[in-house]
Amino acid sequence: MMSMPTSTIVAARPYTERVRKHKDGSVLLAILEDRICKLNGVGALTWMILEEHLNGLRLDEIVDALQQQFEAISAEGELRYEVSKEQLMTDTARFLKKMTTMNLLHVSRDVRGRESYSIRDDVSGTTSAVVAESSSIDTSHSVAGDIRPSKRETLSAFLGLLAFDLLLKFAGFNSLIKRVERWPTAKPRRADLETCRRVRAAVDRAQMYYPKKAMCLQHSAVMTCLLRRRGIPAQMVLAAQEFPIRVHAWAEVDGYVVNDRQNVKTKHREMRRL
Repeated sequence: MMSMPTSTIVAARPYTERVRKHKDGSVLLAILEDRICKLNGVGALTWMILEEHLNGLRLDEIVDALQQQFEAISAEGELRYEVSKEQLMTDTARFLKKMTTMNLLHVSRDVRGRESYSIRDDVSGTTSAVVAESSSIDTSHSVAGDIRPSKRETLSAFLGLLAFDLLLKFAGFNSLIKRVERWPTAKPRRADLETCRRVRAAVDRAQMYYPKKAMCLQHSAVMTCLLRRRGIPAQMVLAAQEFPIRVHAWAEVDGYVVNDRQNVKTKHREMRRL
């Protein structure tokens, strides 16, 4: 795909702001393929168009949508795109072919044999329009001081780390994701900060005894499942920093990050919530 233009003007514009959010490109995560892909700025814009049409678009429809986007951005006066339709058609066709070869896009054909491209269900990107949840947990009565988890709590967390580590090693990333997605939340459901802090203390303590450093993925998976076991509707969030590329995971309860700093949500763009 062609390179993203630069600008020295700082006035915000609706369509321009859409592009500016991903001026360094975007990141795609293919769960079944266990693959991370980096898109440049125009690739990110193309991907956003596909996200807005989940039933699929033909090549000519994608090119027309890109041209409309370019015209709208250029009309705002901050950035200018000067590319012929023929060149845009060539570049877009090359982009779609590459994404299809990498199993990031699904291709279907209508009765006339025309190909349409749509995003595969297991692919998530930092271009998705996900709005961060605000926390509804009351943090004003948090107990000060270090929490000392019991041996039983620590052992449970240790076994969780081991189980997800083995699952990732022998069954793959997709199996780990599916296990977290299907893990039920016990009743009664509630959001309790002190329980969240206690579970985190247990997982942190277990990690100290674990023979190797657990990644944020396993740590967050264990946190999420242990909290759900206690009736707390936790979610695991998969996110990425676009430049430089850094994929990250954390656990949340009602928008409150329970195993990382709260500003992690401003430093990473959400790709998927389990």
